[in-house]
Amino acid sequence: MLNRPGWAARETDALQAAYWSDPAAFRKGREAMRIVVVELDGEPRGYARFRRSLAWEPEGPRGTVSAGEVVALDAAAARALWGVLTDLDLSHEVTPFMIPTDDPLTHLLVDPRPASPRLADNLWVRLVDVPAALAARRYATDVDVVLHVRDARLPGNEGGWRVRADAFGEARASRTDDPADLSLDVRDLGAAYLGGVTLASLGAAGFVTEHAPGALASTSAAFAWPVAPVCSWVF
Repeated sequence: MLNRPGWAARETDALQAAYWSDPAAFRKGREAMRIVVVELDGEPRGYARFRRSLAWEPEGPRGTVSAGEVVALDAAAARALWGVLTDLDLSHEVTPFMIPTDDPLTHLLVDPRPASPRLADNLWVRLVDVPAALAARRYATDVDVVLHVRDARLPGNEGGWRVRADAFGEARASRTDDPADLSLDVRDLGAAYLGGVTLASLGAAGFVTEHAPGALASTSAAFAWPVAPVCSWVF
C-alpha cells in the first residue's frame, strides 16, 4: 500500500498514551471507546476506534456509531472494518470522524448520496525550506522542471529551483538561474505539495504561470499522488 501523504505517526510513548486515552470528558454521553481489529493468519491488517450512543424513537432504534480512526492495509480489511461498524445492533447511523476523499468506503457504498458526504479542512502546508521540501517528497512521474517561486515572507525561498526526479525515486532540488518553466507563489506550491490539489487546477485559476509549453501538464502529473492526503491527528 502506498504511504498516505499527511499521515501523522505516533512515535513516542507519550504520543501513544495520549492517542489511546479515553477521558470521560471526550465521550459526550457516549460509551467508552472500543477498538475493533481485523487479522489475517494472526497478523493485524486493520483497526478502527469507535464509540456508540443509544437512542430510541417511535420508529425504532436510532443509535449512533461515532467512528474515529479507521485504518486498513488492503481492500479485504477495509470491507471487514466497515462491515462491523455499519452492522452494530440498535445503530441507525455511522459518523466517521475524518476519512480521505478516496477512502474505500466511498466505493463500498451501493449509493453514496444518502451518506451525505461533507468536505472539511484537514491539512495546511507552508513550505519554509523550498529546496529541502521539494527533495524530500517523491514524484509520480519522471520530472525535470525549473520552478520560479515567490515568497514574500522568506526571501531564501525566492527564485528559481530545478527539480529532478525519476518516478517514485529520489529527488533533487537545486538553485538555478535557468529560465523558469513555471512560476508560482509558495502558497500554491504548498497547496500542491501533498498531491491533493493539482498544479493544473491552480493554473486554471490563474495561480500558476506556464512559460514552457506543456510544462504545466507534465509537472502537474509528477506532483500528483495515487492516494489522497489526510491527517489522522487533530491539532
